Amino acid sequence: MVEEITHSGYIEIGEATLYSFVTKTGKRLITATDVFKAVGRSRRGNIRVDGYPAFIGARNLIQFIDDDLRAELKPIQYRAKNGKIAEAYDASIIPRVADLYIEAHDKGALTVPQEQVYNRSMTIVRALAKVGITALIDEATGYQYDRESQALQKLLSAYISEDLMKWQVRFPREFYEQIYRLHGISDKFNPQNTKRPQWIGNFTNKYVYGTFPDSVMSEIRKRNPVKESARNIAYRGHKNFQFLTESVGIPQLDKHLAKLIGVMQLSDNMDNFDKNFNKVFAKEIERKKMQDDIKNGLLPLDLQA
Repeated sequence: MVEEITHSGYIEIGEATLYSFVTKTGKRLITATDVFKAVGRSRRGNIRVDGYPAFIGARNLIQFIDDDLRAELKPIQYRAKNGKIAEAYDASIIPRVADLYIEAHDKGALTVPQEQVYNRSMTIVRALAKVGITALIDEATGYQYDRESQALQKLLSAYISEDLMKWQVRFPREFYEQIYRLHGISDKFNPQNTKRPQWIGNFTNKYVYGTFPDSVMSEIRKRNPVKESARNIAYRGHKNFQFLTESVGIPQLDKHLAKLIGVMQLSDNMDNFDKNFNKVFAKEIERKKMQDDIKNGLLPLDLQA
């Protein structure tokens, strides 16, 4: 497959200025020439092993190439601006190559000329510590503006089903029993009554759907709007989980519910439960906070990775 370039631009890593581009399929590419430039390595020098790119194919380096890196060393064909077919590499290869030279240095395997590549590799690792290579290219090529909408579509497609799921019992009775118990009103729980009061809906939105991506929940609410009955009672036409996909959305919900009910069972009351919830779901809450900060412009986009 020959990749088609949609965005291009220059990035700076340390002292090197590199030409990068993004393809229609979302690949971030960089030429072999610029990989050499990034690590400050000459095309001449060490005896190379056939089948490996010159910037990493020295005999003394082969032992440090793992299967993951070996897979990334396969060149990708693309159509250059002049219409000719050329080859490039996935841009993520730059930090991987830098890591390899650092590992080889730490194990005393580098030749004297390769030591300068090690020094450049340290510069690369430090430069990319705060800004990933993908985010750097997306900003330089202008792809970041298209990326946001495309990434959102992928996220929504993963979580939200295009076909409305048939209704089935998704929230176990134990979930509702525990809610009533934590509020100190176990005697008011009626398992035969499937109509839930609004305050239970508020609990569910906060402790269940509250950890789902905001963009996913916004889309679900858009597809499942609040309606008003003849008696002026607000309601939604469907259950929120009916819009989730069986491949990602539903498994995510089931996993969350199982963990949540365990926390509910171990809690004595709502105050105790809220503290336990924030402790057990600390990672999910932190991730959600970071997403909100990114959305509000308080954190750079590259921290989403």
